[in-house]
Amino acid sequence: MAAFAACANFWRLVMLILSNEDIEKILPVGACLDVLEEAYRDLGNGMAATVPRYDVFSPTKPGEFYEYKTMSGVLPNRNVAALRLNSSVVKWYEKAGGVRKDKLPVAGGDKFVGLVMLFSTETGEPLAIFPDGYVQKLRVAGASAIAARYLARKNSQVMALLGAGWQASAHLVTMSMMRELKQVKVFSPTPESRRRFIKEWSEKVSPSLIESDSAAAAIDGADMVICTTNSISALFPGEILQSGMHVSCVKPCELDVTTYKRADPLIIHWREAKPFQIAIGVDRQSIPDVAEGWQHPLTREDCAIWDFPTLSELVNGQHPGRTKDDAISCFCNNVGLGLQFAAVGSEVLARAREARVGREIPTDWFLESVHP
Repeated sequence: MAAFAACANFWRLVMLILSNEDIEKILPVGACLDVLEEAYRDLGNGMAATVPRYDVFSPTKPGEFYEYKTMSGVLPNRNVAALRLNSSVVKWYEKAGGVRKDKLPVAGGDKFVGLVMLFSTETGEPLAIFPDGYVQKLRVAGASAIAARYLARKNSQVMALLGAGWQASAHLVTMSMMRELKQVKVFSPTPESRRRFIKEWSEKVSPSLIESDSAAAAIDGADMVICTTNSISALFPGEILQSGMHVSCVKPCELDVTTYKRADPLIIHWREAKPFQIAIGVDRQSIPDVAEGWQHPLTREDCAIWDFPTLSELVNGQHPGRTKDDAISCFCNNVGLGLQFAAVGSEVLARAREARVGREIPTDWFLESVHP
């Protein structure tokens, strides 16, 4: 008992700084899924909170903007609060007939800036700080996979994977954990990208990966259609979806109105359906994210609240999920939740302490004697 108390006191004296590489070594995908599902259940029961995302855009040069993005959440059952922020330079460009958004690696060493800070809900003290990259990838793929657990047909074996980037890899892993997939058909508009993805991941997952030369070809005959791109334009016409499919997106604009109208059920991530978006010195509607990124799935209007069942209601059993084998189910990851970072961050912190990874700095550096 004395040793445990001494250990607890030690962790109160130090704050952890972790890298993406540290987190990747200690955080199994399965553990991420478990803690996220726990957080959604608490959110649905009123035992956790998520604070809306805020995006601030400030023009820097023609076609480029500085973007400051924040979201946060509190998970009392794990005694953790989290703040996630991105400080980025972004641009939009046309690709494969649609509009894409990219963050530019303009920080030192051609890098990006995304951070997560964890705080104790018992003392208010900072607990850890780490980059958001690896956690970001897993929390998005985790939400999609949890939705698929409740919505995709149990006998789903073929998945269409639209996208061949870092979100695609995480979705490939998490979806393979949800269903016994036999085949994954991969499409990206850049042939080299999809071929490189297949070469890298073919030996890492159980299903066979095959190349498709169009979104329609990938979707044809699939049981699940998983969108994982940075597009703010629809990836395919909803008319080509077949009965019994499950569809998911990482951004609502990846799917068209027809897809949403055909969905039964349509489950969204959260009813506060879009970020609060602020533009400095320009018309908000001149920014593609504002003008096209979060239109209501059915009316295409700019609407802050979407009245659809949420993932937390699905997890809690407040919504039955799929009720007909021939229905087209859909999960729309319409907005990220700060609570996801509190959930996954709490697991990162516990495992980092157990494995003694990361760099320790004095907590006192971040405390003050002046009443704030």
